[in-house]
Amino acid sequence: MTSFSKYYFEGLKKFVLVEAGLSNIAPADCKTVEAYILEKTKQRVSETTLKRIYGFAYSKFNPSMFTLNTLARYCDYEGWDDFCKKQEAESVKQTTTAVDWDLLKINAGKITSFTLQALKNKTGIPYTQTIRRQFIDDHFAAFLQGDYTATVIAAPAGYGKTVALCHWVDEKLQQNNNDIILFFSSNALMNVFLSGRDINDWMLGLLGYSIEEDIVALLDLKQRKEGRFFLIVDGVDEHMFKNDQFQLVLNQLVDIFSFYQSHDWFKLILTMRSSTWINYHHTIEMGQSPWFEGFFSTLDQPSNVPLFSIQEIKELCLKINPAMQNYIAVNVAENFNHPLYFQFYYKEHKKNFSLDDIDHVSVYELISNFILNKVYMGQYSADKIYVIQAIVEQMDFGADIFEAPKLSLINLIKHYNHAYFELLSIGFIREQNFSSDFEYKASVEFSNNHFLEFSIARYLLQKNTNLFNIDLITTINRYFNGERKLSVLKWCIIYAIKSGQRESFQLLSQTRLTTKEKSDLILFLGDLLEKEFSTLKDTESLVQYFKQDCGDELFDYLFGLEFVNNDYGKTLHTLLKFELSDKKRILVYTALATLSVVRLEMNKLEEYLKILSNFGAVSYYEFPLSPLKCLNTLYQYLKYGIINKDFFKELTRFYFRPPLHLEKSTSNDLIFLISAHVLKICNEPLKTLRFVSTLETHYRPVGNSTCVYDFFIKLIKTEEYLTLGLVKKAIILNFELDEAYKKEEEAFTPLMLTLLNGVKIMVSFNSRQLALMNDSLEEWANAIINETDYKLLKVYMLAFLLRNQYAIKSPPERVYKHISYIFLKTMSESGLRADIFLRQNSIAS
Repeated sequence: MTSFSKYYFEGLKKFVLVEAGLSNIAPADCKTVEAYILEKTKQRVSETTLKRIYGFAYSKFNPSMFTLNTLARYCDYEGWDDFCKKQEAESVKQTTTAVDWDLLKINAGKITSFTLQALKNKTGIPYTQTIRRQFIDDHFAAFLQGDYTATVIAAPAGYGKTVALCHWVDEKLQQNNNDIILFFSSNALMNVFLSGRDINDWMLGLLGYSIEEDIVALLDLKQRKEGRFFLIVDGVDEHMFKNDQFQLVLNQLVDIFSFYQSHDWFKLILTMRSSTWINYHHTIEMGQSPWFEGFFSTLDQPSNVPLFSIQEIKELCLKINPAMQNYIAVNVAENFNHPLYFQFYYKEHKKNFSLDDIDHVSVYELISNFILNKVYMGQYSADKIYVIQAIVEQMDFGADIFEAPKLSLINLIKHYNHAYFELLSIGFIREQNFSSDFEYKASVEFSNNHFLEFSIARYLLQKNTNLFNIDLITTINRYFNGERKLSVLKWCIIYAIKSGQRESFQLLSQTRLTTKEKSDLILFLGDLLEKEFSTLKDTESLVQYFKQDCGDELFDYLFGLEFVNNDYGKTLHTLLKFELSDKKRILVYTALATLSVVRLEMNKLEEYLKILSNFGAVSYYEFPLSPLKCLNTLYQYLKYGIINKDFFKELTRFYFRPPLHLEKSTSNDLIFLISAHVLKICNEPLKTLRFVSTLETHYRPVGNSTCVYDFFIKLIKTEEYLTLGLVKKAIILNFELDEAYKKEEEAFTPLMLTLLNGVKIMVSFNSRQLALMNDSLEEWANAIINETDYKLLKVYMLAFLLRNQYAIKSPPERVYKHISYIFLKTMSESGLRADIFLRQNSIAS
């Protein structure tokens, strides 16, 4: 009886497909093939067995002799022995015929087509809906133009290496040239060990030639006609093999490379994970060998596969759903530019794909879903959780060490070997080896920050008996900062929501976050609470949670002028779902009205003013100044150009006779800052400065800190000094603001940064620092024009540029025409009069 031969078995698989009338096979076809075999042979080869045979299901063992005989009979042979003998005879016959490049191309094309089909069937998003990636064209263009024999496409798991490569191979096959592509995945390399053959010999066997033939002699023919031979191996990663097997595969690939590197027609292309490249690049590169590495970013995370660009996200969305009209916001896209996360989102929404539901919580939901399916469910789930906790246990948060020494985990790895390698294979963790001559340094770390921060959050909660309390907040404050702190905190908040610990949200005021981080967290909370509120019918505890006033500390934490942007409205509306006091409801509607002003949404402003007017006069006694009168004054001016003197009389009384005691609070900050801005309508800088001086004396003194309130007050004073011609004072304040930004960028929200840039432009005009004005004007103008979140600031600055054209000796006419067009267009769309901005005083002469 003939022993099992992987080479002949691959041939038999092709014969089965031909007999079944299939050019390629998909998982769904296995059921059909099972029926065909049963009908013809009266013997059954199950659908599951066929899926194992064709690589759609994992198989540890070779097919049984019964299966081999049945498949051979289906292909009109007497059995497996008969099939092998006839194939061997055919092989001998082929070796006596002349080999040529065209025949080689045909044989390689069959293998490549099979590999492509198998890989396409495994894509998370249907392959026909995926897109070509520009980076891979750029990579291969540089590789093929240079004097290189081999290249590597390296990136972490889930970056889309394989899909991008498939598109490139597809396009290459469609080109009418003499190039040959032999493409297979690392799964196929396991056949080397099952057959006991060398990769080079095995490759020749796949192409239909005997192992005695020399491939150099075969390929170095005149018939080649300048054609090149591309050997492409996808997924050369250590987790796919046992340690000794992977090293053997790598050695044989390096041998092939070394043997052919002097032949310019031979090109070797490998794809692998970044961690594999880090651990083995010293073996692969071999000193000064002609390897093209690509565009590696950093030493600790080499990758020449970029994440999706905004344009690629749009293109992919249209490919999936051509009817889509709305696209993802840029700030949210930063989380969805990861191909793996986009794939998760597609799986959840493939029936009616749209980006309308994407918000600041979505990426966390996707990660949770991935961890549920890949870690918490299935075989070895408890072991995997234990391994994850053990890895986190080895980290030193205080020293910013977020990896675990492999030596410290060696016993655990041996004991939980299956769980450990499962985590490696799904890309949840990775191994890194940075050993040097005198030190062994191998570590285990999480494959990306999302997995790391999730695991840290679960570890901290578990150590804190799963309670979201002050002890947990204190621990997070002590050990973390920046984006990592914010993300760990978000995971803990999600857990608190899911476990009914919502009362603990009052503790958020104890988190030490920068203003920008706090803004991010507030938007996240708004989206999270909104989603939870939408499922009230299923969550009785949440119903009770919203049937109460929002605590003062939490309310103040979520409230502030600095947070105003397009997404902040959702957070404010979420606050309204609580049973708030009249004072808090007035403040929320005041903030919503302010947001409408900044966005020049006059219809919404009218709605909020009507709501605010429905509160009784008594409700406004708690405020030092009436927010309703303040906003009404602003509305009348913007809409009709009317100056309501009643409110300004109230402001005059305030700064001549201020209250004896003014409580320092977030709500009072908001009221005073809005009032100070409204005072500028009068175009009397001294009046505004007098009001600000009263606030500094009786409310909050303004210092040199990066306090948000101080920032807005200094901004107002800077502009009023410019109007008065006190340019030196304005420059000093502008310098203080600029220095504060340089020292602590994270303290500035998008609104604050937009305002700061606007004042910089004004100071430059007034201080006559115009030497480079012609060069910078267009850049400034474009930055202002492209500002979509803050339309009021946009038209205010465009009007400033239009009023001060004379400040530049030769202003570019083209630029000013464009500025004028955008200004008038924006004002018209908002239903406002242009003259209310254009009639303001110009800069001091």
